[in-house]
Amino acid sequence: MDVDEKKAEQTWFDNCIDDMLMDEEQSLSDEEEDDYAVEEQQLPAIFANESLMVVQKPAGLACQGGTGVKYSVDTLLGSVNEFADYKLVHRLDRGTSGALVVAKSRLAAVALTRAFHNHDVTKKYIALLEGIPQYMQGTIHNPLLYTGSKTIAVDASASEQARGAAKGATTKYKVLKTGMFKTPCSLVSVEILTGRKHQIRAHCAQILGCPVYGDTKYGSANSTLYLHCSEITIPVSSRITVFQERRVDVYSRVECVARWQC
Repeated sequence: MDVDEKKAEQTWFDNCIDDMLMDEEQSLSDEEEDDYAVEEQQLPAIFANESLMVVQKPAGLACQGGTGVKYSVDTLLGSVNEFADYKLVHRLDRGTSGALVVAKSRLAAVALTRAFHNHDVTKKYIALLEGIPQYMQGTIHNPLLYTGSKTIAVDASASEQARGAAKGATTKYKVLKTGMFKTPCSLVSVEILTGRKHQIRAHCAQILGCPVYGDTKYGSANSTLYLHCSEITIPVSSRITVFQERRVDVYSRVECVARWQC
């Protein structure tokens, strides 16, 4: 699979500004986002075999139900007889779009859940960050602590209790392109080697000083999250199979953002 990064870097900012501005002006509420996803039936399969299916989750659609959640990936799967026994084995944040793995059986769910727990699965993302990191690529090793509403990066100055409760987290990143969109911003590829809640969002905002564009929880002044799971690697029958969408959209309704062709 060849990735034409040079082409993507040259055309990304030139082509997507008008659509991004339009999307900002027409941003939807959470409930409207759910309705949009369901009405447009935006849950296409990227890959499927006898044990699992990888679908493209749209931004704005929750993975699981909860307070105030009308639709979710779970309810969509449960509404189709063919998919009624399918089980999610990991989650993406509601505002994040991209590759999501679903097990087709209980045994597959157990095996895949174990693979995620043991960090045998790797996930890569495309994100738009507000600001430009000091270093164009690097690896972040910084423990994270989820407080119940937000994830915080814990350093040596934190309390002994916080340091003891924090979990190790490792994030690799590479800046693909920098430019102006209202303010300086960066298009980055991100790989997480651990799976902490809000890991990318917390590391980018608190360690790089560059929150994901639209991530109001972690310091962005904008309202539409630009974070997309573009690639997932899973051990299958002693081999590593890579699932990657043929077109990567940082936000599922901004058609010209960060396109790659396989």
